Amino acid sequence: MPESFDIDPTRELVICRVWGTLSNEDVREHYRRLAADPHFDPAYRQLADLREVTEFSVDSNTLEEIARAQIFARGTRRAFIAPSGIAFGLARMFSAHAAVAGQVMEVFLDARAAEDWLESSSA
Repeated sequence: MPESFDIDPTRELVICRVWGTLSNEDVREHYRRLAADPHFDPAYRQLADLREVTEFSVDSNTLEEIARAQIFARGTRRAFIAPSGIAFGLARMFSAHAAVAGQVMEVFLDARAAEDWLESSSA
């Protein structure tokens, strides 16, 4: 599976990284594994890095399903780093569905801007 995550309880942050080809099943499995991890706290913020994804095989139905699944607590800040193009567009679509479910999610082209936005919420 072309993904990993690290849960940092000190920073109350989940750092996710995806690379290679990303499929519907990869997205579902990533969130299944994350939710099942005993260190996962739904109130932790999320930083998701999509910059190394080379191909997307994800459909809009899966994005909507996962975005509305309420894995993270309502109001939890989530930042996605996505280069322009398909990754950025899909992340924005995911963000729109997540907003309907009460998530606070932004998509950034720049990693530093994403990290600064997340850190501004922990003050």
